[in-house]
Amino acid sequence: MVSRSKGKSAVGKAAYISAEKIKNERDGVVHDYSRKKDMVHKEILLPDNAPKKFLDRKALWNAAENSEKRINSQTARDIEAVLPRELDLEARIDLVRKFCNQCFVLKGMCADYAIHDKGDGNPHVHILLTTRNADKNGFTTKNRDWNDRGLLLEWRERWADWCNHKLYYVSDERIDHRSYKARGIEKIPQIHIGAAVQSIEKKGFCTDKGSRNRRIKKQNLETEISELTKMREEKIAERRNNINEFIGETVGCDYSECRIFTGEKESLFKVHELLKEQGVKSILVNNHLYVNPNDEKTVADLISRMFPKPTEKEKQAEHIPAGNSASDKKRRSR
Repeated sequence: MVSRSKGKSAVGKAAYISAEKIKNERDGVVHDYSRKKDMVHKEILLPDNAPKKFLDRKALWNAAENSEKRINSQTARDIEAVLPRELDLEARIDLVRKFCNQCFVLKGMCADYAIHDKGDGNPHVHILLTTRNADKNGFTTKNRDWNDRGLLLEWRERWADWCNHKLYYVSDERIDHRSYKARGIEKIPQIHIGAAVQSIEKKGFCTDKGSRNRRIKKQNLETEISELTKMREEKIAERRNNINEFIGETVGCDYSECRIFTGEKESLFKVHELLKEQGVKSILVNNHLYVNPNDEKTVADLISRMFPKPTEKEKQAEHIPAGNSASDKKRRSR
């Protein structure tokens, strides 16, 4: 809310979002934001019962200020929302206009909105709303029903609906209006730092709010890494279980009962091919040959025939050093 108790005014806020120079008739302060370069579109939307003179920004917000008499009055409601980067300016304007008409203007509020975009990937809209009912003569009574917190949740949901409606035609991205907690996401929401703090941070100075957001961002990143690591481990385990199930189904038994033969891949492949010819179920995965326990002896016999183990005499011959054979010894003794 724009509140006098915080040193704010509706005129000052209107000048800021619209990048205009407007004088506050109540206190004589001139608010000049005409040098701002990031405002790309602005528009005032009025309910049918509001006077047409309120289409003038200066007239609208000075009337709002003058209708409030207390030093702590809330003179306007201020809403800021991020716009989808995937949308072009025309789509963004149509999105904001339809949202404002549905949620605010039809309920009797005057809505003044401005779209800001510096080209840095952060397009957003500022919406300034009146707090009093209006008739052809101007503002009348304060409408307390607009302060209902349930309306805020409704507006957030409608905003997500309109954004997703527009995104449907250009992107697979979608917006969810619910909080992290409501969605079961273990992330800490960052705090809103505002334009003043952003300006200080851009000059290279640290602020309490900026530092807090950096800590939150770091903690959220650590949480995300932990969740991704856990997800990766679960996917690896799932893949392993799927492979084991496939192996068991192929050889016709539970994976835990499979008999495994290891060796050189080329040799195992030859055994696997011969087993297929004999109608024996087997599967070769990496350097492991899996078979049904009922076929274990058949496979072992096949391997022993194809790749017989060397005899003791052959083993000894393999270990005789070069130049030390019996004939060599006989020649050296002559």
